[in-house]
Amino acid sequence: MGTYDDPPAFAFAPLRPHDLPLLVSWLNAPHVRRWFGGGASAEKVAAEYGPMARGEVPITAYIVQLDGRPVGMIDWMRFGDLPELQRLYEVDDPDVANCDMLIGEPTAVHRGLGAPLVREFLAQVVFADPRISACVLDPVPDNAVAIRAYEKAGFRFLRALPDDGEGNGLYLMELGRSELGQPARGAEPYYLRPARP
Repeated sequence: MGTYDDPPAFAFAPLRPHDLPLLVSWLNAPHVRRWFGGGASAEKVAAEYGPMARGEVPITAYIVQLDGRPVGMIDWMRFGDLPELQRLYEVDDPDVANCDMLIGEPTAVHRGLGAPLVREFLAQVVFADPRISACVLDPVPDNAVAIRAYEKAGFRFLRALPDDGEGNGLYLMELGRSELGQPARGAEPYYLRPARP
């Protein structure tokens, strides 16, 4: 296990159509199903991720490789390229990015990889675009594992949204470009999330 001084060896390969079967297996893994719509058929994955793999939408997706083996997927977009989402998330600056990630390989889950993964992705990919001023992530409020990982990466609570348009609440978290170079947060024994019924 690496630390931020000695991070894991992540690489990011653009998502291609031949990667979609791997994505189907990850989205149907028990540890992923709960947070990504309860599983996905090959047809559903092709409809949602095929346009990303073919470069037909302004969302860029990557296969995450750890020490040369694929372990997950991560994507990003600029809010200004999807104005409807920018309004829904109440983001004023069009040059703020949004990322979504999953660690699909069961052997890579709960190993402390989430925080260094998102930091490395921001450094290598997202903030390589000089326009991007910050990144806003959107875990669901019940996903304590994701929220803790993002806190350890330096993200802080921004605001809660009661409905993302699909009936899900969101816990928005933000990290500015200048904050990425700051030391990662320690392992505080607590986290905050909105109350639920």
